Amino acid sequence: MTRLFARLFAVAAAFAVLASPAHATKYAGEFMKIPVGARAVGMGGAFTAVSDDATSPYWNPAGMVYLPYREAFLQHAEQFGSLVNHDFGSVVMPLKGEGGKRAAFGVAATWVGVSDIPITPRPGGLRPGQWLDYGTDNDPGTPDADGTQGNGKWDRGERLLLNAEDLYMASSTDLALQLSYAQQRGAHWAFGGTVKFVRQSIPDSTFGEHATSFGAGVDVGALYMVNDAVTLSAVMHDLTTTYISWNSGVREFVAPSLVTGSCFNFAPAPHQALTWAVDLGWNFEGREYDSQLNLGGITADLHTGLEYWYRSTLALRSGLSGKDLTFGAGVRYRHFGVDYAASLNRFFAKDDPDFPSDKNLDATHLASASFSW
Repeated sequence: MTRLFARLFAVAAAFAVLASPAHATKYAGEFMKIPVGARAVGMGGAFTAVSDDATSPYWNPAGMVYLPYREAFLQHAEQFGSLVNHDFGSVVMPLKGEGGKRAAFGVAATWVGVSDIPITPRPGGLRPGQWLDYGTDNDPGTPDADGTQGNGKWDRGERLLLNAEDLYMASSTDLALQLSYAQQRGAHWAFGGTVKFVRQSIPDSTFGEHATSFGAGVDVGALYMVNDAVTLSAVMHDLTTTYISWNSGVREFVAPSLVTGSCFNFAPAPHQALTWAVDLGWNFEGREYDSQLNLGGITADLHTGLEYWYRSTLALRSGLSGKDLTFGAGVRYRHFGVDYAASLNRFFAKDDPDFPSDKNLDATHLASASFSW
């Protein structure tokens, strides 16, 4: 079975490389990669092999078959302090099935918003007095040979003199809807898929105008439960190369990415449980500048974390997500659950000379709640 899983991984990786078009748009649809769920984030985002709650449509849809009950989930997060608001909600419904033939359906929605973005006028909309007409060298004592100094229009490089009343405030919004289905195959295997629809809106430099997009894509995932203590996983995001079309005529393509994972369950003492999870996130679009592993155009980042439960009521978590340090806690009481997590952004890369402004990144805080019935 281990060899079979390795072969599946090799096939999935090859498919990702072949499916990535030469014109794939780097960082397109990036909001869909923001991790969800305070429990998962507290474990460093190492959750594809755990994936046993209502966040499964995001992490690994195959995990939905292991929920013995219906569950609803809500989350609110503030990224980098309070700069970016991130909300996520989902519902997972187990379907009829017995033994190794269980199935489940899930629906999830993601909303990411940035408010109060100051928008400057377009160059053609600038009025006299809103810039220094000194030419592209910004020096009034040296007339420019190209005649840009004093020509009565703003030229690239000339200093702007904009006040608050010259700007208008706008917001950007990213939305994603996910529909997921999972099926168990025997005692060890589970498979799942997610169809996702994307809608984005960003402000234009013209007051009240927005650029909008619509897109769709597919994620697939698999779980192999070796035994009660060990689970292996693989998830392919954007399997079909998610296509995003903007009303401006711009077309973007989200390249496939692969996450492979494992989790190990322990019982260190009576009424106690410990889970250790490890994920490797593989990317095929050359994100070499800040990845932990770089193999030419293939890069990878490590996610690992621990979760400790006492009497299935109180949980403590900590993890490593790339170069971020995460931690969190949770409480369960009957059908209700509440979790909190924080991520210290780039905690392990504070002295990286390629990113001198890391100190300006505030912590990310998440709070989530779940209800089962």
